[in-house]
Amino acid sequence: MATITPTLSLTSNASTASTPGPLSVALSLSATDNLAVSKVAEAGTAEVTTSGIQIFDCGTSGEVYVYLNNTSDSTIYVGKAAASADTDSNRFMALRAGEFAWFPWWAGSTGTDTDLFLDHSSGGTKNVEYWIFEI
Repeated sequence: MATITPTLSLTSNASTASTPGPLSVALSLSATDNLAVSKVAEAGTAEVTTSGIQIFDCGTSGEVYVYLNNTSDSTIYVGKAAASADTDSNRFMALRAGEFAWFPWWAGSTGTDTDLFLDHSSGGTKNVEYWIFEI
């Protein structure tokens, strides 16, 4: 097994600072973990359209870690259903321009498979970088 090490740090000033933060106290959080993965299941730059694009087929893996980076100028929606990711009932996340996400994904067992799809509601094609690591 290979190891990847994700790290997340959040910092902000107190709300009373000259450059105010969102809390009454200063914030400084950090989390790091060493995660065992077997391989990169999928990776690349997805060209996302308004009709949606599948970026992960759960038939190839069960549990995975997902990294998404919206490099476009529009909000990208993450959904869990084929051909209908563009409906709010199937969307579970929105990434605004420049935002990223890191999350574990359990694709389900036979009969409850949950693929991952991306779509957007503005014109043209938008790009999202993605890495999917199989556990």
